Amino acid sequence: MKCPVCNAELPPTAKFCGGCGTTLSAPPPPQPPGVEAFHERIPAINAAPGYPAGVRPTVHKKYKVLRFIAVLIKIFAFLAGAIMVIAGLAMIVAGAASSTRGTTSFDSGPAAFFGGVVGGLIMLVYGVFIFIFLYAYSEWMYVFMDIEENTRITNEMLSGRK
Repeated sequence: MKCPVCNAELPPTAKFCGGCGTTLSAPPPPQPPGVEAFHERIPAINAAPGYPAGVRPTVHKKYKVLRFIAVLIKIFAFLAGAIMVIAGLAMIVAGAASSTRGTTSFDSGPAAFFGGVVGGLIMLVYGVFIFIFLYAYSEWMYVFMDIEENTRITNEMLSGRK
């Protein structure tokens, strides 16, 4: 092996040139015969009869009402989750405040404290669960609408129409 800079003769295992100090990179391993690069085996993305590579046919959006409902569900997810979290925090604070008040006929002492804190934590977890469930439900609606739209685009491309 020779150094590409100074042409000094080097052993095949050399990592750098002993004469000029150039770092040598290992040559790329040879590919087995009959194996070509991945991009050579797969046709260009979006290349279909009648469409140049990289150009997608345009299809109109369908299901406008369903998209509107998905947006409403997302808004409701935020509202319901926020209300439940605020209510849970208020319950925790009320339960903690009940232990500092004087004893009255309505106060149960530690039971009110733990009931408020535990009930508030349950409401917090429930609020987060409601938010995640509703938000994920609206996202699933978008997933199915996107699948339908991509199916129409693929059909348009494969049919070769412009």
